[in-house]
Parts: sequence; C-alpha cells; structure tokens
Amino acid sequence: MIYTLGNYNHYGSLRRSFVATSRDGRWRACCDAPRAAPAAPGPARWPCACASRARIALARAPSAPAARRLSVGDPAAVSFAGAIGAGSRDVPGLVGLPTRREQVAALRRGGNDMFDVLVVGGGAVGSGVALDAQTRGLRTACVERGDFSSETSSRSTKLLWAGIRYIATAAAGLLRAKSLRDPVRAVRDFGGEFMMVLNCHRERRYMMETNPHLCSWQPIALPFSEWFIKPYPFGHAAFGFFPILSPLVFKLYDAMSAFSCPPSYVVGRRRARDMFPQLSRESKGINYIQVFYEAMHNDARTNVAIALTAAEKGAAVANYCEVVDLLKDDGGVVVGAEVLDRVSGDRFDVLAKAVVLCGGPFTDGMRRLERTDPDRPFEPAVRGGSGTHIVLPGYYCPKDMGLLDYNTSDGRFLFFLPWLGHTVVGTTDKQCDAETLPTAPEDEIQWILNECSKYLSLDIRVSRGDVLSAWRGWRPLASDPHADPDGPVSRDHIVSYNDESGVVFCAGGKWTTWREMAQDVVDRVTAERGLRASRCKTRDLGLLGRDGWEITTPVQLVQKYGVAESVAAHLATTYGGRAADVLELAAPTGRNYPRLGIPLADGYPYIEAEVRYACREYAVTVEDVLSRRTRLAFLNSAAATDAIPRVAELMAEELGWSDAERARQLDHAYAYMASYGGPVADKSASELRSATAEDLRRIFDHIDASGDGVLHPAEVRDAAHLLGFPLRDGDEWLDKAFTAMDPDGNGVVTFEEFAAWWNGDSELSGYARRKAALVDEFKLDMAKQLTAPGGKKAAAGNFLG
Repeated sequence: MIYTLGNYNHYGSLRRSFVATSRDGRWRACCDAPRAAPAAPGPARWPCACASRARIALARAPSAPAARRLSVGDPAAVSFAGAIGAGSRDVPGLVGLPTRREQVAALRRGGNDMFDVLVVGGGAVGSGVALDAQTRGLRTACVERGDFSSETSSRSTKLLWAGIRYIATAAAGLLRAKSLRDPVRAVRDFGGEFMMVLNCHRERRYMMETNPHLCSWQPIALPFSEWFIKPYPFGHAAFGFFPILSPLVFKLYDAMSAFSCPPSYVVGRRRARDMFPQLSRESKGINYIQVFYEAMHNDARTNVAIALTAAEKGAAVANYCEVVDLLKDDGGVVVGAEVLDRVSGDRFDVLAKAVVLCGGPFTDGMRRLERTDPDRPFEPAVRGGSGTHIVLPGYYCPKDMGLLDYNTSDGRFLFFLPWLGHTVVGTTDKQCDAETLPTAPEDEIQWILNECSKYLSLDIRVSRGDVLSAWRGWRPLASDPHADPDGPVSRDHIVSYNDESGVVFCAGGKWTTWREMAQDVVDRVTAERGLRASRCKTRDLGLLGRDGWEITTPVQLVQKYGVAESVAAHLATTYGGRAADVLELAAPTGRNYPRLGIPLADGYPYIEAEVRYACREYAVTVEDVLSRRTRLAFLNSAAATDAIPRVAELMAEELGWSDAERARQLDHAYAYMASYGGPVADKSASELRSATAEDLRRIFDHIDASGDGVLHPAEVRDAAHLLGFPLRDGDEWLDKAFTAMDPDGNGVVTFEEFAAWWNGDSELSGYARRKAALVDEFKLDMAKQLTAPGGKKAAAGNFLG
C-alpha cells in the first residue's frame, strides 16, 4: 500500500487530503478535517494516520528478509507450514467480548482508521500494555504471533514473588570491599534494588487483593541444618550467618509489604518433620525451618485473563497475528505494521500513531525490522536466560508447603512447590538464544533431580522416571541501547524509545511487575508521541472473572451443577465468576454423581466443556488447549498426548474443521507434545555428566543378577546399555573402561565405583563416553523400550519407569 499526504504547512495547519492506494487498486480517502501542526520538526505526533510527518509519502521501507526471524523460532515450524485454518463455523464469543474473527476484522480496519497504539506481543507485558492503554482512552490494537503466553509468560516458576533474593544480592554487593572505592555508586545500586523489591511487594499486593480468583498465598520453607553455612550464600561471608539472622530478615521482608502478606514464622525440628515428612532423615538433622509467603498463580491463565480483559475494554486483540514487517514513512518513522493472520493466511496493514514492541527474549528480532539500512550495525538489547522446570507427582511435597534451596551447588535458587496437585521444581539459569519450543535439556533435568534429591528421604528418593513433564522458558535480560551512557542503569525492566523510528520497546522485569511495566510503557509512549491519555486506571482494575467470584464459588458450582468438588475448585480458580459459563457448555456424564463434567483426562479436573469454552477464548489449535487453556501438557505430557484425539474432535465440532484441517491439527499437536519432557530421557543432545543415584541403583541392582553387590565386565556393558549409553564394541575399549571403573584393580566394580565412573570427568566416563560410544547401531529408542512386549528392553523400561 502506498500512502500520500498533501496540503501541509509546518508553521500553519494541515488540511489532510490523505489518500491510499489499496492492493486491489481502489482509492480510499480519509480525514479531511484540519489539524494543528506540531511546534517543531520531529517524529510524528499527529492524532491520525493521515499526518505522520511533514510532506511525506508513507511507504513500506525495504528490510532484509534474513532479518525477519534471526533468533525468533516460529511456532509454524512444528507442523503448520501454511495457514492453520479457521474452520467453517463462527463460534460465539464470550459474554461481553467480540469473537476472534471480529477482532481480526477490527485490525483490518486499522489500515484506514489509525489506532493510537499498536502493541506487538501478547505475553504478560504486551497484553498489559494493551489493557493499560485502552483503559486510558487510547484506541489500542495488540497482535501476537502465537497464542497468548505461548512463550515465556507460560513457563515461569508460577510465583508472583517480591524478590527476597534481590535484597540479599544487593546487600552482598553493598558489603563488598570494592564498595569502599565508590560508596556513592554502591549505595545508589542498593537503593535501586531496594526500591525495585518494594515495587514488587506493591504489585504482589495488587494481584492478591484485586484478583483473588487467580492468585493464592503459598507458604515456602527454608530448612536450616547448620548455624553457619559454607560455602557462603551470595558469595559473602556475612551470609554464612543467615540461619541465625533469618527470622529477623523475613520480618523485615514482611514489613516491606506493609504486612499485607501472612506473617513469616519459625518451625522447630519436631514439627518440621510433621509438616514436611518428605525431608531426608538420613542427612544432617534440621535445626529449624523458616517459613515465609509468596503469591502463586497459574501464569498462562493470568496472561489470558489480561489479554481478554483488554478485549473486554474495547482493544482489538488477536492471537496468531504475526507482524511480518513494519511500515515506515520516508523519514524512517514507523507508522504501523504489515500483519499476517496465520489462521486464514491473509495479510493486511495496521496503522498506528505509536508502535510498542513487547517480545520478551525475542524483542531484538522485532527491533531489526525498524532498520531502514540493513547494513547498519545493530546493537542488541536483550539476551535470553533459559530456565528449566520439571514436574513430579504431588506426593513429593506437602500440598500446602513449598521448599526453597537458596544455596544450590552452583548458587542458584531452586524452588520445590506444590502446583495444581503436582510438584514443580525449578529453575535453572543459562544464557543462550531463545527458542520457541519448550524442550528442556536433559542435562538440566538431571541437575534439578540431583539437587532436589539432597532433601528427600531415601524412602521416596526421586528418579528420572518420576518426571511427568519438563519445559524450558527464557527470561529477557535487557539493556537500553538508546539510553544516555552517563544516565542511571536500570536494575529492573527497561522502557526504551528510538528517536529515529519512533518505536518504544519494553523488556526485562518479572511476572510480578507486569502491571507496573505496562504503566511505564504507556507513560513513555504518551510522552514521546504526544498522545492524550488519562491517568493509569489498572491499579484498581480486576481481571476477567473477578466479577461474580466469591470465596464460596466452588460450593455454589457443586450445589447448582452437581460437579465433582475437585472440578468445581479448579473452575473457580481458573475462570472465577465465569466458571458457570463453562458448565453451561458441559454435557451430562450419565451418572448420578457427578452429573456434569466429562473428564478430559483421568485423574485431572479438566473437563470437555473447557475445550468448547476455549474456542470462545480465541483458542486456535489443539496445543493451545492442552498447554495454556488447561495446563495438562505442563503437568503430564503423556496424559496430554493421550487427550489429543478427543480435544481435536471437540474443537472440530465447535469450529467446523474440515478433515484436512483436523489432520493438520493432530500432526501439529503430536509434534508439539513431543517437545515436552517426560519420564523417558531424551539423551540425544545432552552431555549428562551426572545421573541420579536412584536411577543408577535401579540399573545396578537389576544387572547384578547374582546379588553379590558387584559388577563384572559383561554386567558393566549391560548397565551402560540400559542407561542409553552403550559402550563401543571391542574388548580393548571395554578393558580400558573397566579399568577406569575399577580403580583398586580387584576385578569387580562396586556401586560406588560405578557411580563415580559414570558421573566423573575422565576420558572414559561421562561426557567423553557419550561422544565416543553413541554409535548408530547401539542407539536405543527409549520410547520403544518402554512399550516393548518382552525381553531386555522391556525390563529396562520397567526399571527406568
């Protein structure tokens, strides 16, 4: 589309005879009303698409095709090579909300009727910006290339935490000797971190008080078995006394939230065993447990609620709408975007006075589209930090108490939390390029298992086969490429404005501060782009489902609809006051109790009616339902895989999919579900320097057929084979490996010797063995191993499962 603009006098007024040539060759005219000109030359600050810059022809600037997706993975790469397919039926919308098809139509009208703000990215922050801007009176659009929260926002630790760690690291920095060389900067850095944590406390309070249908308080235990800790937590000797100072520290932490959270408290040794019976009794005795509180939520559900609340307030919000190019005037100022509707395959333009990029760890991929000169050096602003989580059965921790390891083997925090009837453990932290799929590296899964096994009793020692699901997300680590070099360094999120393109981007931050980040973005946009808006209104705004929710909502659902108590509790904490709308779509079970609510998967509270309801919430794919509208894929990847055919059947009925569309959906769903971790290890790309003692013990005992407690050379070969790392054939190499395993040279290998060899770093163990031994003829298909009808593979599968 080519845009022309006339009748402009910079010092007078603009009478806009703005016309546009559309792709079909028809001419459109828009906005003949006179407008006042800006006071001085600069980026466009006009209230309409027709006047974005002085005497300019708005035209799409060329961009290098390779720049479009440098580090941004594309969900379509899994299976959807073309349009996903919308089906033949117009599914009704939720009460008070437009349908997705109506939202896309509203976006299309943005080619003629300019939006005030276009937000690119539908994660927590992007959806929050759309909500904030729309409630301030700005006409807002928000597009997301996948589903809402399909990337980072759905893969968090599920906590809305205020950040005790940040206070500790800031204090450690303040106490270091180098702070004496520049005390002003040290105090400033500490103050910045302290204010950030205060803001987190405020935002956590907002979520708990304004959206109680989405959040709940989660007690978390810190077990202390020593009075002085080495190595020192946070790298400072003062924190060696943390067990002694902990009660005081957490009372101060409570005070930072104005005591709006339940009070922290201390639990003695005897009561600690009763509260957390899973704790190891074989390790050092526990002196006491410190308990504090953080908020917990279903992250994907919160994100969907934010996006749909923005839609409810009038924003044009659509998922599976991907920005493929940014529209620029001849001065390089961005005035909109070319958007691909990945459901229908149509492309259209959306014009906006301000464009905001909220791509999380993928933001730099979007920023590259701003450039008018692809050969100009590009300064990255966002690095990705990956974090892996695993899900274990619920019996690995109490249903109402989590655990925090604040001093892991590499200094990271590790949470051990009850979530939706299961135990979620994480996270790791590794800087690497962000990816779309949630595939968790086997090395990181193994590291988490090893760390959490330190706390668990031998009676319930965790093994690799206990992992029900595993996923990895990326948090954005941001810096501002447009900031003044002498200006203050952001300790939290950044909101950056590009003077050349007029684009604002936001990155960094935490789930807890999504609302604050959105407010900061809209404040910056209105200031830089000259948009008139009211003050922020989201601090007292409840999200979708708040209206009609009461603490007794689960009881009311049981009484009115005859659903199981677990289903009623789940619906109330997921949909809030709209839970009854879900049950209005429920089919009878054919039983006296429960009367309604056919289960989607055995042992889980999800019901088939939620699939139909999800179609009204803009769910487009089977994977949307299994990963985010329900959390089945995050809780149990095998159960989610089993549910795929039924979910596809229900969605086909709702949306009117053709047989071809349904087949594509099935292929996509199976491929995507395979990217989640499960009880069977995928060791194809791992370095695996360690394995859990429980996994090795099971294999060792199985191979030790004589029961004499030692292994012989042939048994060593079998043990390696069962673990998925067969030794290279050849007696000479086997002799070398056995010699490495048998350091005392007595001709047999004890379990301790085998475990040390497996987890060691010598040339014939661990990593080197993987590189040398994974020859094609010995690779095991672990999935087939678990389903083999008999023989050694079946036995191995039983052991590993």
